[in-house]
Amino acid sequence: MSRPDPGVDVHDLRLPTKTALRKAAELDFRTIELGVVDNDVTPSKLSQSGRRHLSHMIGSLGLDLAALVGDTPRLRLTDPQTVDERVALTMQVLALAADLKVPIVTASAGALTHPETEEPSPLAIEALQRIGEFADSCGVSYCLRPSYDGGGRLVRVLEALRCPSIGVCMDPAALVMHGANPFEAIERLIEQVRLVHVRDATAGLAERAGQETRLGDGEVDLIGLLAVLDAADYHGPHIIRRTDSQNPAQDIHDAREELKRLLPPE
Repeated sequence: MSRPDPGVDVHDLRLPTKTALRKAAELDFRTIELGVVDNDVTPSKLSQSGRRHLSHMIGSLGLDLAALVGDTPRLRLTDPQTVDERVALTMQVLALAADLKVPIVTASAGALTHPETEEPSPLAIEALQRIGEFADSCGVSYCLRPSYDGGGRLVRVLEALRCPSIGVCMDPAALVMHGANPFEAIERLIEQVRLVHVRDATAGLAERAGQETRLGDGEVDLIGLLAVLDAADYHGPHIIRRTDSQNPAQDIHDAREELKRLLPPE
């Protein structure tokens, strides 16, 4: 098995963006992911000169910006009251990615299928088609991060879209927390996986979601999942996430050390 060089989502460090970027470099990470919604680098707050300054700072620290995160938890693709706002905000994030020369934008997918029929939501499909066309014009991949929908359901969504600019950001812990099987998801979606999140969690039940844990303390079979990705020749980014922590910098450092310990030597 190959040994991935993990990156980090800098906003998981719970610091202002510039401070977080410096901290990521101090922790000896090279690959980073950056959230750009509801913070100091939201597209509407960054002028062209601000975008150039951000890009220069990232490069000067020896960092490679692999992806932007465009999560919009209050704006759902299946809600007629919020879907247009989500599409508009997503397009702003995609345009920012193009300006920063970032190849991937990820976002939580939410529930995109009917809970009983498993059929894709027509409203979500129409919205994702608009997003996919804009992503294609920007030269950026828009990658859905599944949680509520398992692999089979998301396959139906992607088949309905048939859009090469829509991919998958695989977060096995999110699937485990919502009671889905991450192995089934990866096996069904492997050709669309463009980025992987590395974290751990306890398993969820139908009536209660699981919880994120320190890496190695949960129920995610990380080594098995990495082996499946490796066998499929996935060589994209592996981003360590720690969204629920009192001491995120230490937990992120420990997660990288735990990953090194679990993987076989080169």
